[in-house]
Order: sequence, then structure tokens, then C-alpha cells
Amino acid sequence: MSFRRTHGQEFFAAAVLLQPQKIPARVSAFEIPSRINAYHCIRYPSDIWYCVMDCGKMTVLWILFTDVTDMTDKKGRLCMDKRGKLWKNTVVFLLSAGILLSGCSSADTPWGRQKAERVRQEFDEMTEGLFLDEITGDTLSLHFFIADPEAYGIEDYEVTLGDYSVDDVDEIMENIQEVKEELTGVEYELLTKEQQLTYEVLDYYLDTELASEGFELYANPLKPVVGQQVELPFMFADYMFYDKRDVEDYLELLSQMDRYYGEIMDYERKKSEAGLFMSDATADEVIESCEGYLEDPEESFLTDTFSEKLDALTDVTAEEKKAYEERHLQIMKEHFIPAYELLIEGIGELKGTGRNDMGLYYLPKGREYYQYLLSSTAGVTYRNMDRLEKQILRRMNWEIQQMQETASKHPEVMEEVDDYEFALSGVDEILTDLQGQIKDRFPEIPQSQYRLKYVPESLEDAFSPAACLAPPIDRPEDNVIYINGSEEYEDYDLYTLLAHEGYPGHLYQNIYFHESGVSHLRNLLKYTSYSEGWATYVEYLAYEFDNGVAPATGKVLAYNSSINMGISALLDLYIHYYGWDMETTADYLGEIMGIDDEELVESVYRQIVGNPGNYMKYYLGYLKIADMRKEAEETLGEEFRELEFHKFLLDMGPAPFDIIEKYFEKDYLGED
Repeated sequence: MSFRRTHGQEFFAAAVLLQPQKIPARVSAFEIPSRINAYHCIRYPSDIWYCVMDCGKMTVLWILFTDVTDMTDKKGRLCMDKRGKLWKNTVVFLLSAGILLSGCSSADTPWGRQKAERVRQEFDEMTEGLFLDEITGDTLSLHFFIADPEAYGIEDYEVTLGDYSVDDVDEIMENIQEVKEELTGVEYELLTKEQQLTYEVLDYYLDTELASEGFELYANPLKPVVGQQVELPFMFADYMFYDKRDVEDYLELLSQMDRYYGEIMDYERKKSEAGLFMSDATADEVIESCEGYLEDPEESFLTDTFSEKLDALTDVTAEEKKAYEERHLQIMKEHFIPAYELLIEGIGELKGTGRNDMGLYYLPKGREYYQYLLSSTAGVTYRNMDRLEKQILRRMNWEIQQMQETASKHPEVMEEVDDYEFALSGVDEILTDLQGQIKDRFPEIPQSQYRLKYVPESLEDAFSPAACLAPPIDRPEDNVIYINGSEEYEDYDLYTLLAHEGYPGHLYQNIYFHESGVSHLRNLLKYTSYSEGWATYVEYLAYEFDNGVAPATGKVLAYNSSINMGISALLDLYIHYYGWDMETTADYLGEIMGIDDEELVESVYRQIVGNPGNYMKYYLGYLKIADMRKEAEETLGEEFRELEFHKFLLDMGPAPFDIIEKYFEKDYLGED
């Protein structure tokens, strides 16, 4: 990542020191060859530029000459006999610009407004440059962020899946440090409020990434549920074809699968050498998920989706379509299938080299890495993790109390929670109903579209209950919602699940954020805990909608769901930060939830071990939002408006909660 610099004209300069509100009795001048950006300066009269810069209590006025001979002698020294003219012009300029009367740096002066405008423009150019630099690093990111790259000036780009290597970590850290230094040089106070928020989010991100040094081998690209081996095929399945170039790019990317997975296996071997390889149980789960892709290419869901997308292209002839399909099958046989065979063989060879089958606690710097995970996904800095535990327990205890009070007032609830039913069961009718339910409680968004897809049967075991794919920034209508039809998830409440993925969850939040017109860079700095926290918050809120379930029953169901998620988050913390083993975990689940099924306990434990921070990123975001709402209701009382609270969170967009909470206290609650 790097900033783009714009250099101005080279000037010779004379410096004048000005006491605020006092015209100096004489001019102290000297020659300084300097490169100064022209936007810092105002031209007055014809060949003299004045540039004002603040230096604490002292202000420096640079007098700049585009033609040095006008004001100097043959030796380049400022001529004494020309000082009068220079000083006369300078005084006229100072008085006309109002610099002396306004304290020189005021944004109310013509100079101040010009400077602020320029700083804001430069900041936008900087963030846009960072955005474009990042997304052109791999073509999948480019395609999913921008449908029409040429419209953004991107015409020639390397078609690549990117690299997965730690060999260039030093260079990456240097680049991040350079961006950090460039950002520090931006005059924050001159930015718009929206730009200031982008500045703060970027600054937090850079600091977090700089703090990740030393954790290069702690990442887990291969995970049982959300690993690369699961996500990449689905990205290919949803790789839209807008023209023939997209088809060619897709086929080239697909042919790189074996090369890319080869790099991942090189990374896993380095993890193994460092004693950081996955546990045997996790390895078995990853291998099992990979085996789901070894089906006959002609029967693959990728083959089906490839043909469907070709059919949608109007400028592809029947002959071209047939040729593309033949190339696709060949690539599937020669690159895609071998890629998964490579993973299965490589993981199998490394299986048994993992020295730890428990949480991050037992790895060198494991606790520090866990703190980094929370900071990078949630934007919350916990130096004392005991505080996090207390926050979770406080929220859970409050919800238990609320659930008991509700059940006490409505005794029928305890029977209804075991036998409740939502009024609607069809996906489309539920999504339509949800759009109506959120009116007056959430800000309006433009009419939106979505495509509904079901997870291929062969991959159901390796996929989550549902998912929402965000559309490109230039095609907000291309939303996709995936539903997992596995029997494992048939007991999930479809109504609240679609509230999480659709309205007012991910799909709604994505559209709102797009319509806000914020910096494109913010789309890269997602902070998963914000998006998942928001979706989890509205999922629980949907239990209380007019959905066929009694309001009191809906409240109890929401509290119960939140408490269960809280327990999962606590286990995530206990296993990875405090070092709980399976026996301790079993005792806890037995005491808290009455679970004595050893197989179930082992499954829960292995799931948390294999996906560190996964439950926490959901719950921590929800916890922050729920606690903010509780504080808002208690502080504002009758003045609390749900719609305004939701608008505040949505206007913030994905951001570190450390920053969101600051704006919440200052702007929303109006506290100093």
C-alpha cells in the first residue's frame, strides 16, 4: 500500500516570521531552495506566491518567486533595494486575505478554505488509490468489488489468485508503515466528518496490522467450515459473467487453483516446522471437506453454474459456448481436481506433526494472538481479558433475569417455547414480510433485489446454515443469499435466519452502506464483528416481530438464543485464552446446560479449537450493540427512538467498536 504524491513547482523562497496579530517592523529574509506544492500558496501579485504554514504560536509566511531574478541580485541574494516593493505587496496581501486578523490558519479565510478543500481532495485521492492498489492484487477481489474495472481506470491487470506466502512479510510491513506515516501527515482537523471517520478506521487498521508482526504463521487458511478450501469454490460459483473478458478471467483463475493450493501447503509445512500445525481432529475435518470436491467434473456444481452464466451472455454464440464448456471441463480435470488432491495428500502427510490439540493458549504467544484476533475482527482492544469475561457474564445475567421476569408475568411462555411456530415458512414470503416489518423501525433503503441459491447437496456438511454475498460496489442489485438445506439445520428458525442474512441483516446493511456514498476503502476495512454483530442483533430482534409467535414467547426465545451464543463465546475465550481442556469444558457444559453427551461435548470443543475467535466475532459485535442500546434506553428514557439508534449504527458502518463507542458517547448521547 502506498500513497500517490503530487509535486508542485520548484520555487525559491524567502521566509517571513509573523507574530499573530502584529505586523512585523522589518522583514527577515533568506534564500531556501524548496519543493512546495502549489496548492499551499496564493499568487499575489503576478509573479509572487505566498504560502502560509503554522508553527505553533509562530506563523511562517513563505514568499515564493516563480522568477527568482525579479527579486534577487546576480548572486541570488534578496536585493535590499527591492525589499520595499516586496514588503508593500506582502502587507497588501496579508490585509486583503485577512490572515493577521484571523490567526492565519482559520478555515474562514480564503486561504483556509482553499487549504481545507485541497486537503480533503488529496485525502480522497489517497484512499481511492489505496483501494485500487489493494483490489488489483488479486482478480477475485477485483471482480467481486468492481463489476466494470474500466470505469475505474483499470484496464490492464494481471489475472491472478494472488500469492499465499510469508516470504514477503517484511516488505508488507514496510508498506504498511509507509502508509501509516503518510496518514499521520494528513491534517485531520481539516477533513470532513465522514473523512475523519475513514481516517480513524484506517489508522486503527494500520496499527492493528503493525501489531501482527510475529504472528505470520498463526493464520489458518484451511479450516473445517470457513476455510479457503470451502470459500474459493463458492466464489467461483458466484463469479458473474458480464462479458467475454469475465469468462476468460474466470477460466484463467480456475487453472491457477493447484498452484495457489500448492502455496498454501508450503505455508502449512512452515507452520508444521514451527510446531503450529493444526490438530489431528481438525486435519480430519479439513480433509473430509476437501473430499466433497472430488466428484466427476461433469457432475460438479461449478460445471452447472458455468453453463448457466454462459447462457445469460447475449454475445456468445453456440459454438463459442461449446468451446468454453470444453475448456472448463479440461481445467476442472487438470487443475481443480488435482488442487484438492494436493490438499488431501499434503494435510495427510503433515497430520500428526501438530503439537497442540487444544486452544491457542498452549502455543507460543497464543494468548497474544487471540487478542490480536479480537482487535482485527472487532476493533476492540482488551489488554485485560478478565474485563471481557465480566462484560459477557454481566450481559448474560441480565438476559437471564429478563427471561425469568417475562416468564413470571406470562406463565404460558414456558409451554409455548417448546412448541412455537412462525406464521410463514417460504423463503420469498418471509423476506417480503421482513421488508414490511422493518418499516418505521429502520431507515428506508432503495428497492433491492436478490438471488436465492441453495448449497449443493455434496457440500452441505462443509457449509454454514446460510450466507449472504455482498454485491460489487457498482452493481448493488447483485445480492445473493445461500440457504443450506441440510437436515442438520432443519430445526433452525428460518424466519430469524433470513432476518440475519436478509432484512434487516446483511443484505439490508450492505445496501444502506453502499447508498451512504462513503469512501470505497471502507469496503475493504470490514471489521467482521460489526457486520456479524449487527446481523445477530437484528436476528434476535426478529423474534419480537409480528411473525405469528406471541410477543412474550418471542422475547424469551431471543434471550435464550443470546444466552446460548454467549456461552459459546465464553467457551471460545476460556479455551483459547485461559487454556481450558476438554474435561473442564465438559464439566462446564454439564453444569450450565445439563449436557452430558460426550460425543456432543467433544464436537463442540473441536469446533472451537479449529476455529479460534469464530463465535466471539459474532457475539462480541452483538454484545457491543446490545449494551449500547441498553445504555441509550436508560440514559434517554422517553426520548429514546429505536429508529434513530439504528440509523446511528448504520451511518457508522463497519468500524472498530473502540471508535463506534467514542462516537456513541459524544454524538449520539451528547456526552462530553
